Amino acid sequence: MLRFRLLSALILVSTALLFVALDAPRQPAGGSSLIDDPSPSIATEANPECRGCWIVALGAILFFGSAVECVGMCARGPVGSIALPALIGCAGVMLAAAVPVYWPLSGSPYPNDCPLGKLGWPLAAGVLALLGSFAWYIPKYRASSGFFLRTIVAGWVSVYFGGCFAFAVALRMTGTSGWGLFLLVGVIVITKFSDAGAYFSGRVFGRTKLCPAVSPGKTVEGLVGGILFAITVSWIYFRLGETYLFPAGTVRAHPLGYIALGVLLTLAGVLGDLLESIFKREMGCKDSGKLLPGMGGLWDVSDSLLPAMVLAYLVVVAGLIQGPGS
Repeated sequence: MLRFRLLSALILVSTALLFVALDAPRQPAGGSSLIDDPSPSIATEANPECRGCWIVALGAILFFGSAVECVGMCARGPVGSIALPALIGCAGVMLAAAVPVYWPLSGSPYPNDCPLGKLGWPLAAGVLALLGSFAWYIPKYRASSGFFLRTIVAGWVSVYFGGCFAFAVALRMTGTSGWGLFLLVGVIVITKFSDAGAYFSGRVFGRTKLCPAVSPGKTVEGLVGGILFAITVSWIYFRLGETYLFPAGTVRAHPLGYIALGVLLTLAGVLGDLLESIFKREMGCKDSGKLLPGMGGLWDVSDSLLPAMVLAYLVVVAGLIQGPGS
C-alpha cells in the first residue's frame, strides 16, 4: 500500500511541477526574478499576455474531476443520480471563472473596466447553476420522490467545486504573473505541509479527539501541530521568495499574514477533509475514487485545497501579504 501511495504522490507532484514550469513567466536574459518579460510573444507561451493558461487548466482537471467523483458517490448512495445538472452547472461556473484567463486569446487584453470584474463571472454562473438545478428537476417532480434533496445537492456540487476553483483562478491572476503563480503554489504547499504536520503531531502527541464520529484519527493536538507547521512553512516560503525570486522590497508580508495563512489554511484543510469524510459516510463510500492507488481519488487529494483557496484569497485582498503588482 505504501509503495502505491508513494508512486501516486510522485506522479501528482511531477505533473504539478510540469504545469508550474509551463505556466511560469519567461525571464529576461540574465534575470533571476519572477517578473513578467515585456517582450512580445504568442499568447500560448506562458507569458503576461495569457498568464495562467496552463495552471488553470490543471486546476480545472483536478477540481472538475473531484466533482465527477462526488456525483458518482451520490449515484451509489441515497441521493441518486445528479450527474447532468451538477456537472453542467460546475462546468459552467469553472468556464466563467476562466474567462479573464483566456480572454487574451481573442487578441485583446481583458478590459479593466468590465462591470463584472473577474469574480463576477463565476458568481453569476453560480446563481444560474443553482436555479438551473431546480429547473432541471421541475418536470420530474413528484411528492416524496427525493426531488428537493437532489436539487440541493446538485446545486451545492456546482457552487462548491466551481466556486473554490474561481478563487484559485483569482489567486493566480493576482499581481504580476510571477507573483500570482507564486501565491497559488504557496497556498498548495502550506496546506499540504499543514496536513502532514497535523498527521505527525497527532500520531506523537494526540490525546484529545477532535471529531471522533467523523474522523477518529484527528486530534486537537494534531490540529495545533498543523497550525504551527503551516505558520513556519508560510514564513519560510515567503522569505525565500522575497530573497531569491523577486526584486528587493516588492514582497511585503505583515507578521499577521504568516499567522493568518497558517491558521486559516489549516482550519480550511481540516474542514474540507471532514466535509468529504461526512459525505463519504453518508454515501457509504470509503474513498472518493480509485484513480490514485493508495491515495483514493482526486477529491481525496483536493479536499483540503478547495476551501483553502477561498480563505487564502481573503488574506491576500486584506493586504496582509502583498507582492509585485498587487
